[in-house]
Amino acid sequence: MNQPIITRGTIEGFDTVEVNTGPILVTLIPALGGKISSLYDSRSGREWLWRHPRMAYRRVPHGSSYVQAADTGGWDECFPSVSACAYPSPPWAGLPVQDHGELWSQPATLDVREASDGVALRTSWQGVVLPYSFERTITAADRSARLRFEYSVMNNADAPIHFIWSAHPLMAIEPGMQLLLPPEAHFNCLKFVSNGAPQLERGVRFPLTVETSMGAIDLATLPDPSAAIALKLWSDPCDAGWATLRARDGEFRIDWDPAQLPQVAAWMNLGAMAFDGGAPYFNFGLEPCIGAQDSLAEAVTTYNLFEIVPPRGSRAWWLEVELAA
Repeated sequence: MNQPIITRGTIEGFDTVEVNTGPILVTLIPALGGKISSLYDSRSGREWLWRHPRMAYRRVPHGSSYVQAADTGGWDECFPSVSACAYPSPPWAGLPVQDHGELWSQPATLDVREASDGVALRTSWQGVVLPYSFERTITAADRSARLRFEYSVMNNADAPIHFIWSAHPLMAIEPGMQLLLPPEAHFNCLKFVSNGAPQLERGVRFPLTVETSMGAIDLATLPDPSAAIALKLWSDPCDAGWATLRARDGEFRIDWDPAQLPQVAAWMNLGAMAFDGGAPYFNFGLEPCIGAQDSLAEAVTTYNLFEIVPPRGSRAWWLEVELAA
């Protein structure tokens, strides 16, 4: 059996590891929190991950704002919270959890393993405010357009750790792409309109139609940037474990076990917001997740949608990404 091709290189001064299976290429930047900077389909020539047009790659210290200093695009991992908050539970109650969690701002340790069935890229992190060890292993097989992501978190303390987690791939989108989400899922929708206060609507179904200055827009088909809206959708726990973004020349599909990953979220920034003071972004996050909304504190105290790593115990989950031709 042939092996995927592993290439080591650099981008903007940071070391990279690229795995080429033939149909797809995946690129990692270990020093930037294990960021996946590229998911490229060599059959169509499509780059699926968004890259910020103005923000350079750089290391930033813990405690920084992700959206202001490191929102460069690609795929990051958000743990143990998505938005900044005070940790809600003893014995660490009140300790600050930074924006988009603790993983993105620290170098990840990378272990590249080659086996008869493919290549595995294992990245690992250590908690900063909380005492945990976090691992993500991406497995790629030769001639395959599917990647398997396996996650595990180990609690290194004698008290339980409460957490939420979200995959955070920012997708390079274009008008006319189709978004498919489980029709049986109930979503909460936080809607942002340029120069307007956010509006929260609960219990909505997808496909979802929203009112904009351009009229009603069905979000099952992505509009152009003139829509000037942004939305965060996050589901209640549901029995389906899939989500798809479909383009004219292929699709990005994620599958997972809903018993392990009970929810899915979508962040749509359709020409409404930019966090660096420049032109608004046109990007999209398709995000399997564990827990409610973005704040761990609210997940614990308001929504009761979070998970626990038991003392000296562990928690594991997986997902698979397929770039369909």
